[in-house]
Amino acid sequence: MGALAAYRLAVVALLVALVLPAAARADGDPASDVLVGGRIFWPYSVKLPADSRKALESSVQSSWKQGFRVRVALINNEFDLGSAGLLSRHPPEYAQFLAQELAAVKGTDWLLVVMPNGYGLYHCEGIRRPEGYVDPCEKATPTKAEMRFLQSLPTPEKGKLDLAVAGDRALRGVAALHGVSTGSNWLLFVLGGVAVVLILAVGGFFVRRRASTS
Repeated sequence: MGALAAYRLAVVALLVALVLPAAARADGDPASDVLVGGRIFWPYSVKLPADSRKALESSVQSSWKQGFRVRVALINNEFDLGSAGLLSRHPPEYAQFLAQELAAVKGTDWLLVVMPNGYGLYHCEGIRRPEGYVDPCEKATPTKAEMRFLQSLPTPEKGKLDLAVAGDRALRGVAALHGVSTGSNWLLFVLGGVAVVLILAVGGFFVRRRASTS
């Protein structure tokens, strides 16, 4: 393990250790309460445009219909984290923390976290013990390809994107890596391209035909 990876692991362990006692005393993490029954946690501290919300909802719904089960947490600042506020602006660490919370009651759906400064992604994998029970989040699915994609995206604050738009773009890209198309835009683009090719081909045919008969 490299020095940077060891440092990051130590930071995660410290943050989680600091957050857990507070979460035990208070309501803890609002997103965990919402995502137990819902698929998207909307930030309390900022109002997102209705069009952006609708687009993200559509992508999440489409993703689930195609078998890629993902829940999305949009976190604007520490006020959206309750007693887990120390994890603000730490999207990968918070994604792990929240996924582990949810795994105990919601199984092992994918979890995408969007914060102003970046993205986090986590997918718990359960391990069946000899005693017959399953540890729901004993290990995580490797997400190197997904994280490379997410790191290639502009952060919401640098790209001047609202969290829902950023989350929609991130979700579409991650889903695509799993063979899932979450919208019709790509199809319209392809069909539009085919239409242009056909128009040009037909036009060229008539031009050549007129030239040969003149």
